[in-house]
Amino acid sequence: MNDMSELERRISAALDRISTHVTTLQRPAPAPEEEAQAPDEDLPAAAELMADLEAERAVTAQLEERVRAIKERQDTRVAELESSLAAAKDRVAALEEENAALRDGDGGTAETPETAAEGEALRRELADLRAEREAERSELVALLAELQPIVEESASA
Repeated sequence: MNDMSELERRISAALDRISTHVTTLQRPAPAPEEEAQAPDEDLPAAAELMADLEAERAVTAQLEERVRAIKERQDTRVAELESSLAAAKDRVAALEEENAALRDGDGGTAETPETAAEGEALRRELADLRAEREAERSELVALLAELQPIVEESASA
């Protein structure tokens, strides 16, 4: 942004110089003795101003191209983040379904040593799944926090 401010200032200064010289060129024709000197003085100044203007136009074109490239990268990154977010949501939904199935799968059978061992293994697995789900939920929250400013910036652009 600092570069943009500097370029705007330079362009404004160049346009002011051009305006000053255009005003000079629009004055009434000089007297015959002055006429020989006036074109010689105005030509180098006008050429200098035109060169300044062309240089500013080139810088402006470069900046516009850089802005376009940044916008394209930003759009690509937003699309990638949205895709990651959708995948994370799918993973969370699948884990929630698995957890629900594990919770509902008990069926009220009588506990034997074998079923007690299976129950304990299922409880450990459920605890592991819950921990994994919580980690993915944290990842999803972090992803949303990163995606939110980009989406808001894209929406405002």
